[in-house]
Amino acid sequence: MDGLVFMTAAAHLVYTPFTKVEESFNLQAMHDILYLRNNFSQYDHHEYPGVVPRTFVGPLIVSMFSAPFVVLFEMLSINKFWAQYVVRLVLAGAITVAWNNLRKAVTNIYGIEVRLWFTAITITQFHYIFYMTRPLPNIFALPFVLYAITYWMRGQTKPFIICSGIAIIVFRSELALFLGLLLAQDLLRQKLSIDGLLKIALPAGVCILAATVLVDSFFWRRLLWPEGEVLWYNTILNKSSNWGTSPFLWYFYSALPRAMGASLFFVPIGIYFERRLRPLALSALGFVLLYSILPHKELRFIIYVFPVLNIAAACGCHRLWMNSAKSAWHSFLALIAASHLLVNVLITIFLLVVSGTNYPGGAALSRLHRLEGANSNVTVHIANLAAQSGVSRFMEINSNWTYSKDESMNYTQAEIAIYSHLLVEAKNKHNTELWATLEENFEILEFIDCFNSIGIQYNSILPVRIKTKPCIGILKKRVPAETVLQHEEKPPKEKSPKEITKNKRKEKIEADKVEVTSNLPLDNDIKEETELDNKAPEPMDKSEQPVIDHMAVQVDDDDGIVATVEEVSLELNDGPEAAKEINFQELRNLALKQTPQKSRAATKLKIRKIIEQHFRAKGRHIENDSAEIQKPHGVPRSGLRQSVKSIIKQEKIKEMIEQIATMDLTRICDLEKTSTKECLKQVIDKMDEESINQK
Repeated sequence: MDGLVFMTAAAHLVYTPFTKVEESFNLQAMHDILYLRNNFSQYDHHEYPGVVPRTFVGPLIVSMFSAPFVVLFEMLSINKFWAQYVVRLVLAGAITVAWNNLRKAVTNIYGIEVRLWFTAITITQFHYIFYMTRPLPNIFALPFVLYAITYWMRGQTKPFIICSGIAIIVFRSELALFLGLLLAQDLLRQKLSIDGLLKIALPAGVCILAATVLVDSFFWRRLLWPEGEVLWYNTILNKSSNWGTSPFLWYFYSALPRAMGASLFFVPIGIYFERRLRPLALSALGFVLLYSILPHKELRFIIYVFPVLNIAAACGCHRLWMNSAKSAWHSFLALIAASHLLVNVLITIFLLVVSGTNYPGGAALSRLHRLEGANSNVTVHIANLAAQSGVSRFMEINSNWTYSKDESMNYTQAEIAIYSHLLVEAKNKHNTELWATLEENFEILEFIDCFNSIGIQYNSILPVRIKTKPCIGILKKRVPAETVLQHEEKPPKEKSPKEITKNKRKEKIEADKVEVTSNLPLDNDIKEETELDNKAPEPMDKSEQPVIDHMAVQVDDDDGIVATVEEVSLELNDGPEAAKEINFQELRNLALKQTPQKSRAATKLKIRKIIEQHFRAKGRHIENDSAEIQKPHGVPRSGLRQSVKSIIKQEKIKEMIEQIATMDLTRICDLEKTSTKECLKQVIDKMDEESINQK
C-alpha cells in the first residue's frame, strides 16, 4: 500500500509526459543543472527569466537525487528525454514519502480503517495525483507542508516551525496563512508560548533565508530573495491578476469540487462526527477563504488542503461504513460511501484523457523527431504556443539539430529562410496572412490536435465526447523543383549490365507513352468556357429557379470528386474541411465508407492536390493542373462549378484517387515514422510506375 500512490502518480506521468509553461522554469533548471552543469552562462533562465525569479533550491535538491540516473543514461547513450521522467518521479517520490508519514499519523490518531479510506480516496482522485509529478513551486513546497501538518498533528512544535519556515520562505509565501492558522491555535491553547516561538522561529528563519539568498543570488547573478519578489509582485502589487481573475468563491464552487470529486460530500460528515479533526480541517477551509481575496486563482494554489480534506472524507466514510449493520438505511449509506470511489475513478479517467490533449507542443516536437529522425540537417523554430505546451530542453535529444525558441521572430522571408522546419500555431482567422507567407516556402507535414471542447453524444455508449482541433502545424521547407530534377537526373556512379538493359527498356516505354487527353477539354475550350462564365447571367423566370438550385446540389457519384455547391466551396477554401491537412483517420474512414458524401469529396480533393503537388515537385506536367488555372473573380457560382468540373476530369488522377480511397495505409507505410502525406507520395510513385509498366 505504501507504493500505491507513487505507482498511480507514475501512471499519470506516463500518459501525460509533457509539461506546461508554468512548469518550465523548474524543469529547465533541473535540465541545466544535470546537463550543462558548471556552464552557468548557458542556463535557460538567463535567456528566458520569466515574469518573476524563482528559487533554484528545489531543482537543486531534485537534481542531486537524479544525477546518478543521468550519469547512467549517458553511459548507456540513452537520450535525455528519459531524464525528464526521472526528475519528475524523484519529485513524486519525495511527496509520497511525506504523504506516507502523514498517513502514519492518521493511523495513530484515527485508526487503521480511516487510513484505508484515506488511501483509497487519495488514489482515486485526479488532481492531487496528477500534480505530484509537476515541477511547480507549489509542488516543491508540498512535501514540507505535509511534514509540517504531520508534526502539528503529533504536537511536535519545533520541527513543525522549521518545515513551515522552509515552505514559506523558500517556496510559497502564501502558506503563512495556512500554517499560520495552525500555529495560532497552538498559541491560543497555550501549547506554545511566544518566547518559545521566537527562540525557534528567529534562528531557523534567518538560516533558511540566508540559504535561499545564497543559492539563488549565485544562479541569478544578483543579490536576490526570489520568494520575496514573488510576494511583492503577486500580493502587494497584485499584478498576478494580469493572468486572469475569478470570482471570490471560485475555489469553493469550482476548484474543490473538481479536485475532491464525489469525496467532497463526505467532508462535512467527517468534520461533524470527528471532533479531533475540526481544528485542522477548519484551518484548511479558512486558508482557502482567506486566499480567495486575491483575484487571480488557480487550483494548484490550494493543493495543500486536499490531503486534509481527504482525511475528513475518510473519517466520514468510515463512520457510515461502521454503522452499516444498524438498518437498511445505514446499509444504503455505506453502499454509497463505497460506490463513490468508483465515481472518482470515472472522473479521474475522463480528466486524464482531457489532460492528454493539452500538450500539443510536446507532441509536435516528438512527432517531428520520428518523422525526421534520419535527417541530421534540421533547424527547427519552436513558436510560442509550442514552447508553452510541452516543449522543454529535455526534448532536445538530437545533438545535430538546432532548436530555436526565438520569441521576437516576425516570420519575414529573411527570418524563416534559416529554418528547415517550423512548429507554429495552426491556421486560424487571426493568422491567415502569416500562413499565406509560410505556405509559399514550407509544406505541411502534419497538424497536431489539442483540446477544444466537450460535447454530448446521444448515439454512443459514452455520452461525453472530447472534441479537439488542430493546434500546432509541423512544416518542412519545400525543395525547389529544380533541385529535385537535378537530383533525379544525376547519374549513378556505376551500373550493372542488367540495370543498363532495364533502364533502356524503361526509356523506350517512356518514349512510346501516349498521354490520355481525349476526355480532357482543350485550352481553347477552357478559355471559351471561362468567357461564357464571365458574361452577366440572363434574367430568369422564378419558376426556373428551383430547378437550377436542385441541379446545383445534385451529387455525381461517378465523378467521385466534386459535384455539389458545398464541395465547390471546399475547392475555394471556404469550408472548414479544406483548412485541415489530410490525416490517417480521414483516409481510413474514406476506405471504410464511414463518411458522408461531402466529407468524402473533401478528402478526395485533398488527395488530388497532393498528387498534383507531388508531380509538380518532380517536374511533371499535368494537364489542366488546378494550380495553373486561375479562378476568375466575380464569376457566378454555376460557372465556377462548370470550371472546376473541367479541371478535375483527368482520367489518370481520378483512377489514382479511387484506388487510394480503398487502401489501408498501415499495410504500406510505418505511420509512426512517416507522415500520412509522405506515405501518400510513396503510394503515388508506386502507382505511377505501375501504370507506366502496364503501357
